[in-house]
Amino acid sequence: MAQILDLSKRFTQEDIQAASQNAGTSFDLPAGGYVCKIVNSILNDNPDAGKANIELHVDIAEGEHAGYFQQLEDRFGFWGLRGWMSFKFDQLGNFQRICMALCNSNPGLQFNPFAPGGADIDILKGKMIGVVIGKEEYKANSGDIKEKNVVSKFIEVDKIRAKKFKVPETKKLKGVDFDPTFIPETDETEIPF
Repeated sequence: MAQILDLSKRFTQEDIQAASQNAGTSFDLPAGGYVCKIVNSILNDNPDAGKANIELHVDIAEGEHAGYFQQLEDRFGFWGLRGWMSFKFDQLGNFQRICMALCNSNPGLQFNPFAPGGADIDILKGKMIGVVIGKEEYKANSGDIKEKNVVSKFIEVDKIRAKKFKVPETKKLKGVDFDPTFIPETDETEIPF
């Protein structure tokens, strides 16, 4: 005898309708402040190519979204959140501020690339840092305008926990100030020109 599963006895019609509406929806990470762990650190020091930074791959370490970017890596084979600590001359103040945020977020960490002999960037792996994640528009291969997560700022972990940060507005794609799907309302009896 066949076994029949009838979910209409478990769920209301409203539940079924809501589930149907959300079936194709992908839930994205909201912009905000997150306590993160550094998963990888890469030195990009090539003056001829104009590169002078430490690339940090970070993942969320606390809360409901913990491990979010590792899950993306496991499913799709790419790391979804990277930030850079630029040590170009005009960015040295910001670089030093991030170094201080790292040391303040990890008691006992001594990371000072300005000291004689520099600093080993591999010691950053596994360390905690506060990350303000914002959104940025980009044009997908399909031509659609989509949003991605970006590191807006590295700050102390304590500031994230105390909610002492500002989430930036979504950075809009340059040259796209209109909704391409917008069709103005017109009276069908009138010619719109």
